[in-house]
Amino acid sequence: MAEKRKNRVGIKDVAQVAGVSTTSVSDALSGKGRISTETRRHIVKVATELGYRPNATARNLVSGRTGLLGITVSASDEVPFGVGDFDYFIQLLSAATGAAVASGHALVVQGATANGATAFDQVEIDGAIVVDPVDDDPLLDSLDEMGIPIVTAGRRAGEEEKGTTRYWIDNDHHKATMAILNHLSESGANKIGLVSSPPIASYTRDAVESYEEWCNAHQQNPEIVFAEGPINEGSGFQAAGKLLDSPDPPDAIYATLDQLALGALLAARERSIDVPGDLLVAGCTDSEASAWATPPLTAVLLNPEEIGRAAVNTLICLIEGGSPETNPVLIPAGILPRESTSRIGQSAPPP
Repeated sequence: MAEKRKNRVGIKDVAQVAGVSTTSVSDALSGKGRISTETRRHIVKVATELGYRPNATARNLVSGRTGLLGITVSASDEVPFGVGDFDYFIQLLSAATGAAVASGHALVVQGATANGATAFDQVEIDGAIVVDPVDDDPLLDSLDEMGIPIVTAGRRAGEEEKGTTRYWIDNDHHKATMAILNHLSESGANKIGLVSSPPIASYTRDAVESYEEWCNAHQQNPEIVFAEGPINEGSGFQAAGKLLDSPDPPDAIYATLDQLALGALLAARERSIDVPGDLLVAGCTDSEASAWATPPLTAVLLNPEEIGRAAVNTLICLIEGGSPETNPVLIPAGILPRESTSRIGQSAPPP
């Protein structure tokens, strides 16, 4: 590591090879200063050939920025959960970290906390990414008051407020919900129940509204059970149990999170209900646990890596005073059919 640092090409090296002053190199590479186009091209060519990379620390000192981007998952006392329990958040965070580093920034991760107003108090950040913002999260108001640029993965409440431009990345959860409900129906389901976390974030509200709309169009009474307490397999087990123990239980369950869907599989198993023979089950977001479940769980794919990269790129554009070309950014979703929605005698289609 020490040898790599020692051999790193600097502005002085570029200036020496190009036969110009260090000031000229700085001006050429920053796009500033009064130098001819020919000289600027010559310096850029030399810098590229030498493998010069700008020093992020020095650049941030000049710009008055820290080079630090904050990222956190919005949380609520009503719906506690562990970020590390969901592959979705881990995949999003990993991709966001890579995108930040590639652009010369560092990502500061704040664990999910219902007391969001105090997040990032101990570190100065240039901007923040807030994943799945819940209603009335004090962190959003706090960042707004400090004038810190914000990009959310999911819509903030009050997105329609006049005169307010907010930047967000998300999937089309209405379209995705309709697609998975149609998949369940086409796989043989006659009555579909919904297990969801409380509708305090945009993706759950969209899923619930879309489910109700789908039921209306298919002459089915909506049957929704909201998970209570921590969002995990246990709360999914309890919520799905209420559907399965009803006088006229559904023959399919769609859950808005993979952990809830895994809980539905456990609830069916405890009641000796065969999946997929007697009950179809699907969940939103894929995970290793879903792939290895018994039977493997059909999943709505949200492409969290793309969401993470898009959030970082949009935030950096805002920090640098630019205007993102696209707002909001909608990331395509898909369906990964597995055995949990394949009736006996059918085979799950390839992904």
